[in-house]
Amino acid sequence: MMTAFDGQENGPVEFQHQTVDDQSSGISLSDIFRSLLRNRLLIAACTLLFLIFAIAYVIITVPIYQASATIRIDPNRAGSLGLSDLLSLATGNSGDQILTEIAILKSDQVALGTLKALSDDQFRTFAGFDKQKMNFDPADLPLTRAQEGMLGRFKAQTIVKQVEGTQLVTISFNDRNPQTASVIANDLIATYARQNFDSRYNSVTQVRTWLSAQMDELRDRAAEAQKRLAEFQEKNNLVGTDPSNNTVIDRLKLLNERLTDAEGDRIVKEAQLRAAMSGDPAILSSLFPDAKLQSLQSDEGTLYAQYAQLSSKYGPGYPPLIELKRQMDKVKLEISRSLGNISGRLKENFDAASHTEAMFRQEFQNETNKAYALNRTQADYAVLVVEGTSSRDLYDTLQYKLQQASVDAGLNSVNMMVVDRARIPLYPVEPKKLLTLSFGLLLGLAAGIAAALLKESLTNEVTSIHEIERLGIPSLAVIPHLPLAVGEQMPGFRLITIREPRSRPAESYRALRNSILLSSIDRPPKTILITSSLPKEGKSTTVGNYAVTLAQKGARTLVVDADLRRPTLHKYFGTFNKQGLSDYIIGETDTVEVLTPIPDLPNLYLVPAGRDIAFPSEALGSAKFRSLIKQWEKEYDIVIFDSAPILSVSDTLPLVSWMDSVILVVKAGFTPLKALVRSKSLLNRAHARITGVLLNDVSDENEESGYYGKGGYEYYK
Repeated sequence: MMTAFDGQENGPVEFQHQTVDDQSSGISLSDIFRSLLRNRLLIAACTLLFLIFAIAYVIITVPIYQASATIRIDPNRAGSLGLSDLLSLATGNSGDQILTEIAILKSDQVALGTLKALSDDQFRTFAGFDKQKMNFDPADLPLTRAQEGMLGRFKAQTIVKQVEGTQLVTISFNDRNPQTASVIANDLIATYARQNFDSRYNSVTQVRTWLSAQMDELRDRAAEAQKRLAEFQEKNNLVGTDPSNNTVIDRLKLLNERLTDAEGDRIVKEAQLRAAMSGDPAILSSLFPDAKLQSLQSDEGTLYAQYAQLSSKYGPGYPPLIELKRQMDKVKLEISRSLGNISGRLKENFDAASHTEAMFRQEFQNETNKAYALNRTQADYAVLVVEGTSSRDLYDTLQYKLQQASVDAGLNSVNMMVVDRARIPLYPVEPKKLLTLSFGLLLGLAAGIAAALLKESLTNEVTSIHEIERLGIPSLAVIPHLPLAVGEQMPGFRLITIREPRSRPAESYRALRNSILLSSIDRPPKTILITSSLPKEGKSTTVGNYAVTLAQKGARTLVVDADLRRPTLHKYFGTFNKQGLSDYIIGETDTVEVLTPIPDLPNLYLVPAGRDIAFPSEALGSAKFRSLIKQWEKEYDIVIFDSAPILSVSDTLPLVSWMDSVILVVKAGFTPLKALVRSKSLLNRAHARITGVLLNDVSDENEESGYYGKGGYEYYK
């Protein structure tokens, strides 16, 4: 009989024993990595699923093409020629004016004008209905819901951006049809240029029209003055006078020239004032380009369109209509204030010009009286000459202004030039295939990782030795998943250590043997209890294989099936369970039958469980069984007990205090962590000597076998 068993076979010895102080209280990055590795199939499935969705989106989504054109907007282009003072009161910097022009490019009026310029086929391709059904003048008749929706879609597909730091503006249009996109982008520029020209030209034309009427009156006055001069010469028999040495006449001429200029300036200011009195915002915005006024006009148009759309469906008491009416009134009030400010400035300019004219006229009249006093006849003649001359000069001045206004009407209306016209795009801008697929891949990967971490947090099952060691329990060994044994009935064939002694699982059981022996080198345990928290965790398989490794080492090993409720060891060893431990405890037999199930291992002995009894817990806790254990300790080197699960029944707890060592079997991916914690607590309260935990049935993807690693055993096999 051997009194100690401390030999070691050639090969690696695995002993993973750590105290509670060595463990980390938190979750490390390596734990997270192992969790992700265990769920790599789930992560791959999620990634593949999202990638398939991204591919389907790319395939199903209709491609969108973008055609772009570039124009230059130069607000100072006309003024730089220095031909006009009619619009010299314009204020604002070029940056604000370019932003204003961009707002005009995005306006409903330009959009409707662009749609109107399309051919019938092009309009039908874009809108989906005939061009004749579209109302291009919403001021006369509000747009229908379908027309408003189409107009909104047109504006959403239009992109207008200023190239930073330049006067260049890029106009882009997106559409499913590349040809339609390029046509609409070019037509939008043409419509903007046409409407911009018409607005500016009409404002100057109104001033020209009034000046033309004034010129007819001046022409008549000049003719009448010439007629009176001729009659005066005839009546007074005057052929001519020489006023070259007459200072009064010279001053009279100088005042006459200044009076003529003042009167011409007053007439110009009056023309502007009369144009402003029409109250037309387009004219006033041309005389005084004002970003705020133009923005208010655009807001008024938008609010009007919304009001018209809602009013066609709801009554005047509809709250949104009342709110829109309130906003429209507010915008109108702001427009009225802006118009009033512009009209006020024009009135001030006109009053100043009138005052200047009156002052010069008074001086002219005073000088005329002096001339009369010097020489009545000569003065009368000079007055007639001056009057005729002034009428002709004033007529010539206004004629020049009229011609200048005609030139300005054209030049001031052209402040835009086309830099690049839109071409038919060759490649779509949407969907962005590479970006979509990359996003789908990353999103799928993120979703897979999130699902894996969620699964880990919800299941909370023991999957690695690190989770065990955090509880302060040493990990003795890791047993990989065992292949099933089918079709063989020979004794011990179900035990991997008999069937495949050179396999990696068999080597793991030998590592378990060494870990238990080395856990107490001075006094190796003689009585060992192997149990589990729950059924089907592999405790009986562990008992059988562990016992075989001890017997193979030469130790007299006794295996006792103490699971009196569901015994299984007799099946593993290929024996019968007609009589066993329970029969001896309850007194049915005077001796315990000890079997030698494996002929090749004569030093391996088995005590079956025997038949079922009514109270297994009381039988196992009896003094008779205690004395039997003491007897076995003397007869055998090592006695291994297979007991019932701790949390299922109470049969095991009476035994643990009698054992030199208690081994707890945990099945990877099956045993809840809470069950392991509960089992540890029960064993501690029963004063059990817990040697450690065996992590059983670890799959290849969860392999953490310590010394060998995955595939490492094959190298040393």
